[in-house]
Amino acid sequence: MKLKKSTVIVIVLSWILFFCACFLIFLKLDKEHTEKITNEKIFREETEASEKKSTDAAAASQPVEPETEKLLSFMNEYYKKLRAGDEKGLKGMVEDPKDLVSSRVVKKLHKYVESYENLSFHTEKGADEQSFIVYAAYSTKIRGIKTPAPGMSQYYIVKKGQSYLLYNNEKHYTAQMKNALNAGLATEKVKQLIKETNDAFEKALKSDKKLKKFFDKGKS
Repeated sequence: MKLKKSTVIVIVLSWILFFCACFLIFLKLDKEHTEKITNEKIFREETEASEKKSTDAAAASQPVEPETEKLLSFMNEYYKKLRAGDEKGLKGMVEDPKDLVSSRVVKKLHKYVESYENLSFHTEKGADEQSFIVYAAYSTKIRGIKTPAPGMSQYYIVKKGQSYLLYNNEKHYTAQMKNALNAGLATEKVKQLIKETNDAFEKALKSDKKLKKFFDKGKS
């Protein structure tokens, strides 16, 4: 049976309207799905940011441990005496006073070093509960040279009574101390500090010919 032309048109229009309706429904569902995913993502990001903020605030408000505070005070005093060339004072802070034959080094340091700027410390645990490893980062201001030289030193500190002693003679390091020192150097934080210091030192040498000449002379 042959369909009338008008009937065919009605059927075609019906199909077109049906597909348009399906397409609009699809778009609506897709939009709702996208909005849901976006809202979930925003909620997740806001939650994570809020949690991070709370964690950071808790860490910032956490007081420095009394032991660490005393240790940092000891190290600041050590550098104060080092700057002043106070050989007698330094002997009272080190494990082997006789090894301050480096007294010559102390005097030489005092002769050339004007000050230690931007002094900061990072601590790691030593071989036991009574010992610590301290990494001191600083910029050394050398007399007559404008640009400070970034530097870093490692120290092994042992608690003695209410104070500390700095092990200045490596011959007195025990196997446990050496293991602790090697473990400290392997931590990501210390490796990062060493890299930052080395990069800053090389940059300083490139920026100041007098500084480079000073260190080149020290190598010879």
